[in-house]
Amino acid sequence: MVRRIALGFILLCLVAFGLKTQVALPGLWGYAPLNWGIGPGSQPIDLVVWYDREQHVWMEASARRFAASRPQVGGRPLNLRLVAMDSWDLVDRVVRQDWQGAPPPNVVMPASQLWLEELRVGWGTLNGGAIVAADEGTPLFLSPLVAVAWEDQAQRLWPAGQQRFWWDLHDALRDPDGWAGVVARAGFAEDSEQVAAAQRWGEVKLAFASPLRTNSGAQTLMLMAYGYYERTTGLTLADVRQAGLRQWLREIEQTLPALSESDAELMQNMAEFGPGRHDLIIVPEHIAMQQIEAAQSRWEQGLRMYYLPATIFSEYPYAILNAPLSRAEQRTAAERFRTFLRAREQQELARHYGFRPIAPAVPIMSGDPDNPFFRASPYGAQEALAQPVERPPREVLEALLGLWDERN
Repeated sequence: MVRRIALGFILLCLVAFGLKTQVALPGLWGYAPLNWGIGPGSQPIDLVVWYDREQHVWMEASARRFAASRPQVGGRPLNLRLVAMDSWDLVDRVVRQDWQGAPPPNVVMPASQLWLEELRVGWGTLNGGAIVAADEGTPLFLSPLVAVAWEDQAQRLWPAGQQRFWWDLHDALRDPDGWAGVVARAGFAEDSEQVAAAQRWGEVKLAFASPLRTNSGAQTLMLMAYGYYERTTGLTLADVRQAGLRQWLREIEQTLPALSESDAELMQNMAEFGPGRHDLIIVPEHIAMQQIEAAQSRWEQGLRMYYLPATIFSEYPYAILNAPLSRAEQRTAAERFRTFLRAREQQELARHYGFRPIAPAVPIMSGDPDNPFFRASPYGAQEALAQPVERPPREVLEALLGLWDERN
């Protein structure tokens, strides 16, 4: 009897093991406690996401939440793998299929739609086919470009408002007397206290990230071109080729320091080193809010955010890649992760890190003391924004970047 019971138990175990390796059972029964790595119920689905490093803190926190929910697709566990890099590198490496030891992506999350368009065109040209469908690229949240400047200097630079933001800035950068010349043009006498204070400020010091290597830099270049023509739509190849724009941009570029490839580094330098390093920088809003509050106690002058009269957004699109980089089960897993990221809890988390949620149920400027928009409102943060400029066609942007590249 004992032998019969033991034999029966062994047979039941063998049947259970066979079922486990051949049938994807739900819940814990499908994957635990023994995982021999065979059978569909045992093998996880790897979902590899390449994303712009600006999202790093939010993405890592969201990924931990996602893993804690024990996600499954078709009864199989979902294993999320994240790779962070700059958007420019992301597009370049995917187009050339240059993985450099990293797992090839099934999803890409660049900073802006403009990089997604570069990926579509670049892949089609080099590899053929469509790696990203035309309707792919769901925005996850928004971040507009803002100017961060010392309050006293901004008041001297734009005493009557910022309607001609870029022209006023261009003229200030080119003034041989620097801030003293800016203040004198504002109507103060040469022997006034205001001009004397401005003389101590020296030359006007602007900084922004490289247009050739960063998303924010390319966007800044677009805004400058629109600012030159004082309009917000219809930038054409003929506009970019105009000698006047070329000379105007050259005059700005000649005043700039070596351009950084990091918005966070620009903001950190401004907050830590004060007016001696930069007078004004152009960075994404979420980067500005990471340092703006802490900088107030370090310097006599107040550091503030200024919203541009015409702005541009980074949308952080989520794009699921087609074959050969994604299989059917990976695309299903990617849809599951996208739904998770767009849910209210992750949108509130995005707001916590200074991004503007796309979920209508998550207000931007709530009175929550943990809301960075609310905390930064004394330093210029606001909910309302100017109308964004029209994104120029790809060939116009490439010509604009080529124009900048001629001088660098």
